[in-house]
Amino acid sequence: MDTVDLERKLKEDVFFDEAAVLENKVPDIHILINKYIAEKKLSHADVIRKLNVERSYGYQLLNGKRVPTRLHIIKLGLIFRLELDEMQKLLKAAGKEILYARDLTDAKVIYAIEHKFDYDKACEFAFEE
Repeated sequence: MDTVDLERKLKEDVFFDEAAVLENKVPDIHILINKYIAEKKLSHADVIRKLNVERSYGYQLLNGKRVPTRLHIIKLGLIFRLELDEMQKLLKAAGKEILYARDLTDAKVIYAIEHKFDYDKACEFAFEE
């Protein structure tokens, strides 16, 4: 069940359905990341290289042994070329703050997403001074 359906169920049901909530937890972030890697037909090595992190650390992020930072989640979303709503969902799933248009760096990321910048151009625009 997706989040919208679960929210609708919570709103409409007369009694709280704890089982529905427990059965529909957000998957661990590394599972979601690996789903995107598979969907986008990327290799783990390519993703780690683009993230510009040390190889063993990158594999720890992808196999769930380490929790990615908010910046890594944003960069992963840019690598996957996610739409803004998908990026926000990825950030929420990771327990990170969503992009906020009043924050300069976040606003640059939003602009890069909406204007379909490729990964390198988006990172250069948003993160380099």
